[in-house]
This record gives sequence, structure tokens and C-alpha cells, in this order.
Amino acid sequence: MKKEHWICGGAGCEAPLFRRSFWLDRTERFQSARLEICGLGYFLFYINGKRISDQELMPAMTDYASVLGCETTYPVWEERSAHRCRYLSFDLLPYLKAGKNVLAVRLGNGWYHQTERIAEGKFVFGLPKLWFELTLTDADGRQEWIESDRQTLWHPGGLLKNNLFLGEVRDLRKEPEGWQDPDADLSGWKPAQPVHAPETLLEEQTCPPDRVIRKLYPILIGEHDGRKIYDCRENIAGRVVLSCLGKKGECITVRHAEELAADGTLDFESAGGSDQLQQDHYICDGRIQTLHPLFCWHGFRYFETEGPCEVLCAEVIHTDVAVTSSFSCSDPVLNWLYEAYIRTQLDNYHGCIPSDCPHRERLGYTGDGQLTAETAMLLLDTKELYRKWYQDILDSQGAETGHIPHTAPFLGGGGGPGGWGCAVYQVPLAWAKIYGDDSLLVQGYDAILRWFDYMDAHSEKGLVVREEEGGWCLGDWCFPASEEKEQLPEAFINTFYYLHGLQEMMQISEKMNNKLPIRFAEREKNVKNAFLDAYFDPETGDFCEGRAAGNAYGLALGLGDERTKKHLVEKYEALERFDTGIFGTSMLLEQLFSIGAGDLAVRLLTNDSEAASFAHMKRNGATTLWERWDGRESHNHPMFGACVRLLFTQILGIRMMPAAQPPVVNPAQPDVTAQPAQALKPLNGELQPPAVPGFAQHFSYEIRLSSQQQLTWAKGSIQTPDGILSVSWELLENGEKQVEWSLAPAVEDKVTTM
Repeated sequence: MKKEHWICGGAGCEAPLFRRSFWLDRTERFQSARLEICGLGYFLFYINGKRISDQELMPAMTDYASVLGCETTYPVWEERSAHRCRYLSFDLLPYLKAGKNVLAVRLGNGWYHQTERIAEGKFVFGLPKLWFELTLTDADGRQEWIESDRQTLWHPGGLLKNNLFLGEVRDLRKEPEGWQDPDADLSGWKPAQPVHAPETLLEEQTCPPDRVIRKLYPILIGEHDGRKIYDCRENIAGRVVLSCLGKKGECITVRHAEELAADGTLDFESAGGSDQLQQDHYICDGRIQTLHPLFCWHGFRYFETEGPCEVLCAEVIHTDVAVTSSFSCSDPVLNWLYEAYIRTQLDNYHGCIPSDCPHRERLGYTGDGQLTAETAMLLLDTKELYRKWYQDILDSQGAETGHIPHTAPFLGGGGGPGGWGCAVYQVPLAWAKIYGDDSLLVQGYDAILRWFDYMDAHSEKGLVVREEEGGWCLGDWCFPASEEKEQLPEAFINTFYYLHGLQEMMQISEKMNNKLPIRFAEREKNVKNAFLDAYFDPETGDFCEGRAAGNAYGLALGLGDERTKKHLVEKYEALERFDTGIFGTSMLLEQLFSIGAGDLAVRLLTNDSEAASFAHMKRNGATTLWERWDGRESHNHPMFGACVRLLFTQILGIRMMPAAQPPVVNPAQPDVTAQPAQALKPLNGELQPPAVPGFAQHFSYEIRLSSQQQLTWAKGSIQTPDGILSVSWELLENGEKQVEWSLAPAVEDKVTTM
């Protein structure tokens, strides 16, 4: 049928209720009852009073429509490449009955009608709107349809305000009692109003949904002026669930924060400050009932309640992806780092978007996302999440220039052309490496070439020196405040990612038997020469005078010489801590491991400096990773966790190679004694591998430990297409490492130890 009649509530209503009644003489004659539904921004729905689906915050966020004309912090002058919205499908046959049935829907603003926040602008694509179509099919293939038509009724309901950043205001006195039920009182209900359909592609959602993943039971830690303060004991993304105990007209308020002030009250600064409080208000109707926000999540560890209520729990909400890894070792900082990264990354998945933080901005920053993509794919079941997000990146690309914006879906945000724009090739490269699947590279091939042209158009003498007029042109980001004068030039970082992309695509095109246009081969040579002329000193062998991790960037491009390696090691052996931002930290560690300086890499990972260390975060009680080394701003940013993959590829020595790909040889050659241990069980008792692992082909594996001697033991596991690969080792008195591994189900000839 697909008439696609969209409806809305009355003028200005941000959270309308809808109900569509229909009559069935009997249900057994139907073979199927398929509902297709899209409610923008978010929706909940019910059949005959019963909520259908445990999914939250649906549908997943996308690039809904043009942002031209929206109130943006930075100028936007061009259209995106595509716009799309997602609908969801459900089987309603088990929920239907003979007689009167009611399909009921509640809408909220979500990202579609985002009117208030402190940063990046306001993006209003329209008021909340609804489309649905229920297709009833009998045994003979005949069909009947129930749709969002003029027979649908609407009511303003009691959700007076709902905002992703500022929370919700709900007046329970205005909620129609039993509004989802067939026999509800329809006083005050009116026919729904027709509205223009979004000018967008409407596609079925296939990526994993958001759900309530865990429940925590907070502890009461204090009371201030009638406000009760609670501690969840970890930093989460989610919501507080209350029991409403108030009389009619009494108010309940819940406020959220990541930290406490010195006097024990909430400190809101790291999560958006006092100008963007995460708070929910409820006006009681005199009935005891369970309450929580409906269309937002909050980022918090601590919260306070004010008014007549009882705290039941805190629910952790994020995109439903499984943890498919485990890690522990002899150093508590590395154990904390793994756990903090996993928690941080999960807290930042909503709507299949890898966000920067779950509170202040909540956006799919392409810099943060590309940086952590390989790590997340290796340690979490995120294949379909990143498939969806890569489509968002392609949709968000500038239609005229090929610019890859700083966020995808594009909703503003600052960044740079290189470290952020490179997501267009870095995400599909990580996908191919972890899953053995080139399909995203094929999908994004033309977009990558368009991005190369954008970078060339914003270059002077071979160096990328500018981005969009009026916007940012960042290089590295969030480096230690004390090292600001030592940081690398923005053009160095941006040109690095341009050159790195050209190098990677030269190889990829050969593999795909699809030769790059000749201009890109010439450009790779010209950009490399410009990079060397501007930043490499042939007298010393250093890039950028050896500042920050400049030499590591050069080595990653296959440039420099033995002096470059030597000076990199000497510098950090003397410094004994990080002086790098989000890109440089991961780059530095990877290059140190690759040149055989594993001991130094581990010392940096575990260093105890207050200026820049993971130990500093741990010592200050952090349960998630900070945005900045010194603790300013957000305390739930995954970007510095990109290096966690090295705990698996270097410290555990796990190397995965698609069967058609030759093994990758690491120059580190430690002395090990290795033996299979098929009885070795998965090291995380709660690990549940995906029923059908999302890999395109089988792999071969090497266990090749780095040469470091700082740790005395380590163990861990990852999910592979052949089962759970577990590795453990311990340092013997003679300096050798005794290694045990298992691959369940066992495939002994798949694994080699070095």
C-alpha cells in the first residue's frame, strides 16, 4: 500500500499522543500482521494497552533533512549528499484480538526537533510527526491495511517538555488515564492533522537498537537542604527510575552530574555546566507510579532528588552491543584502562552513533569515531553499528565540495579536515581489517576520492592549510595544557592524514583491481615531497624538530630513517609521560611497539604523571575516560581509549589475518615458549559471543608478543570468526614468556605462535 500518510498533533505540540482504533472479526484468519512505523524524533508504541518492544530512543538518529537555514554555530553553505529516516517493522499478530483493537503511539522531539542547547546550534527539522502502516495478510494472500490516516486521534498528553540535553517536564495530571487501552475515555481527543512527509529516503532500520542494558542500585551518600544525593558508583549513560509518592500537584525534581563539589553537592561543570543542567521534573497526580524520562538519556554518576519519591534504580541505556573481549594483567593501571574504555565506549553509543560524550554534545564526531573504530570493532560486537554510522558519514559529505564534516549525522561541531575528515577512509579500513570485508571500501570508494579532491583544494604548496571558512581547522586535540607551545602544526596533522589516505588507497585500489586515476598517484608523490620539505630535517632525521610525537607520524608514513626511531625513543625515555593529544597518543604508542620499544610503550601507558597519564584518572576515582588529561570538561570521552587495542595486538600478541592476506611480521622477536591449552576457558565468564559472528571470511592467527618485560603476566580473549581466541602468558625466571592459547571451537592449524 505504502500511502505514507504522515500526521502530527496540534500546532506546537512536541509530545503528542495518538491512537488508531480498528475492528477485527477474528484474528486466526491472518497469517501475518506486519507493522511498519516511523515516529520522528522518537516514539513509543502500544497495542491494546501493552507496550510493544523493549527498544528505547527509536528510530536511530540519521541525517534527516537539509540543515540549511538551521541555527548553526559555524557557517554551513552546502547541502549534504543524502538524507534518510529509518522506520521499524514489528510482528503484531500475537498482540491482536477479536473485536476492538487500538494502536497507540507517543512521540518525542529526539534529534528531529532539537530547540535548545549550549553548543553547536539548534537543529529543527520540523515538529514531531508519525507514519505507520499495519498490513494484515490472510492465508490466501489477501491484504488489509490500517494506517496513520484521518481516523487517527491525537491528544497533547502530559509531557510538557522533552529535550535531549535539558531533560523532561511531565505533568501527570494531564495524562489521559489508560489512553493506550481500547476502552479509554476519548474526551479531549481530536482527529490528527495531516503533515508533509519528510523530504528524505525512508528505509527500514537494520542496525541494533538502544535498550536498557543493566540496572544499578545507587547508594544514598548525603542530604543537602532537602535534596538527597545518590552515587551510582560508576559513570553511566541512562536514567533514574523513581516511585512517585506525592500528592496531587506536588513536584519531584531529579538532577544529574558526573562529579561532586567539595561540599558534597553536585558539580555540573563537566557535563555541560549550570547553563545546561540535565534535570527531570514531574508534577504528581496523587497516584503511586513508576517514573523515568521517556525520550532522553543523561550522562552521570551522581544525582539528587527533591520531592516525594523513592529511588528504585538507575538504568544504563545504550545501543545493544555485546562485549566480546576480556583483559587483565599484572598492572592495575592497564586493567583499569581496559575496563574504563569499554564502559566509556558503551556509554557513547546511542542510535548507532559513536558519540564524543553522553551529555554536553552527544554528537557523532568523526575524529573521535574514526580514532576508536578499530579498537571498538576488535573488542565489541559493533559490525552493524559501524555499517550504519558509515552510511551516516557518506550521507553527511558535502554535496558540492566533498568535505567530510566534523559530525555524522551532521549537526554542527568543530574539528579539522584531516583527523576528522579521514573517517571516510579510516572506518572502512578498520572494518576490512577486523572483519575481512571490503564492502564498505567499495561503498565509499567514490566518496573517498571526492574527499581527496577537497583536501587538494584546501592545500597550498602540497600542504593542507585550511578548511571551511568561519570554521575550525584543528590538528591534534586535547593535548596537555603544559605542552601547548610544543604541539605540532595543524598543517602537519592534516597533511599527514591526507598523505596517509592516498597511500592506503593506492594499495587498496590495487587489491580491488581498480586503479586510481593517475592524478592521485602524482598527488601522492607531490604531497609526500611537500611534507618532507616542510617538516623533515635531513640533518637530524627529525620531523618538526622532534616535537611531541612528530617522529611517530613520520614513521607511520614509512618516512624518516633509523635516527628518527632513535630520537623518538630517546625523547620519551627522558620525558616518561605523554605530551600528546588524541591522535598523537595512539600514534606514538603504536610506533613504539612497532620499532621494538615495547618496554617504553608500557611505561608510558602506566606512567603516574599528573600532567598526562591514565594513572592520574584512575587515582582520582574515574570510572570512564576523561576528555582532557587534566580532568577539565567531560569525564566520559572514549577518544584516548583508541590505544586499548594495543593491549590485545601487542601485549597479548594477537594478530588476525584474512586467509588471503599474507601474515604481517612484527620486528619484535621475544623469547617465548608456547603451547596450545585447549582446556583454557574464556577469561570473562559473562562473555556471550554473537550467535552468528559478522565476519566475511575466516582468518589465520599469530600469537606474537611484543618485546616488553614490564609486565609479569597477562591474559585475555577476543571473539573471532572461528570462536573465542584466548591467550595467557607469564614471565618465567629465565626471562622467557610461557604462552598458552585456546581457540574454541579448537582449530589448531589456524594459530601460530612466534
